Amino acid sequence: MAERIKLNKVSLRMQKQQMAMYQRFLPALEARKQQFLMQLAVVRKEIEEQEARLKDTMREIATWSDLLGDMGALVRYFIEIKEIKSSIRNVAGLKVPEFHGIDFSDPPYSYFATPPTFEEVVRKLREAIESREAILMLKEGERALYEGFRKTSQRINLYEQRLIPECREAIRKITVYLQDQQAAAVGVAKVAKRLTEAAMLQESAG
Repeated sequence: MAERIKLNKVSLRMQKQQMAMYQRFLPALEARKQQFLMQLAVVRKEIEEQEARLKDTMREIATWSDLLGDMGALVRYFIEIKEIKSSIRNVAGLKVPEFHGIDFSDPPYSYFATPPTFEEVVRKLREAIESREAILMLKEGERALYEGFRKTSQRINLYEQRLIPECREAIRKITVYLQDQQAAAVGVAKVAKRLTEAAMLQESAG
């Protein structure tokens, strides 16, 4: 124990209350840990899906590299990010970012002055950018969830491996001490009784 245990009934009661409190917190911490684990699995699957989507989109874009060279000066205005839409969700008391899409700049252009594939090129480039931003936000969420999982696991270990065993050991020591004191007190009382009885017999004999 960090400090010397007081071997009395007040200390015994306090140790029992502390142990009960730690044991009461444990199920909630375990549930929180499981929630983090489940959410981590979901987020990691979403990251894999977005990375696969980005890879496929980039493969398609690569086949249009010549077209991109011709459209590059115009296309860049259509892939400028105006706003990344997101929100914060609560996972077991932890704030986790959630991606909802992107608003892009959408300037006017002439249908006649652009190649027929212009809209498709812009759409695919936007898809790639959306996937990239989604991955970044998902990884931010993954880091937050993992940190929550790590800290919760540490607290569970603290309770299970140190605080509860320390309380249990303190309770054992105090209980043994109090039992010994009680036994000693009973023994003293018996000796005192025998001495009193012997004294009374001597008086009556005298």
